[in-house]
Amino acid sequence: MIVTDTGKLAIIAAIFGVLLLGGLSINQQHAPAPQPVVEQAPVAPQLSLEMLGPVYSEKAVYTDDLIRMSFKTPLTDNGIESALPFWLHNASGNVITVLWDRCSLQLPSGNTVNIVNKGPDGVLKHALTDQTISIAPGGDLFDTIVPVSEVSKTDTGWALTTGVLNKGPFQLVLALEVGGNAQQIKYYTFQFIIR
Repeated sequence: MIVTDTGKLAIIAAIFGVLLLGGLSINQQHAPAPQPVVEQAPVAPQLSLEMLGPVYSEKAVYTDDLIRMSFKTPLTDNGIESALPFWLHNASGNVITVLWDRCSLQLPSGNTVNIVNKGPDGVLKHALTDQTISIAPGGDLFDTIVPVSEVSKTDTGWALTTGVLNKGPFQLVLALEVGGNAQQIKYYTFQFIIR
């Protein structure tokens, strides 16, 4: 049998065609099933507390020669709570006393209200009882400021409102008694926004 060059090419092409079809059918049997496309719901941006004054701080941190303060976003499962958690460090060499009865909070609505503080135990303390707390040199205070207008009595205790502080800028006036023998009152005005 005499095979011409054209015949050889036809036989080779037929062999490659059979191999190609066989490979495709084997590949189809072992190909993984297509995975369903799962669309993720858009994630809401995390709200954070920014300090606008006395100096701007994206992390709501303030430092001078007397104190170091850090404020936290009051985010709960129910939203932004009407509270302002903070850490206060006494960076001075003298005792610093927080005068709660001289502190106030100006809400986003413009109303200035007295405050209560939660204390480290989470129990609300009323500032109008002339309560003070002294911080030793190098000492720390962890507490939470709550506007009295946003506290209500319930059957089980106290409840705080939500969705008030994130309606615009608000301000805290913090009163500290400082100094060694010559005591003086120093006021700090912090301005914040939650966005």
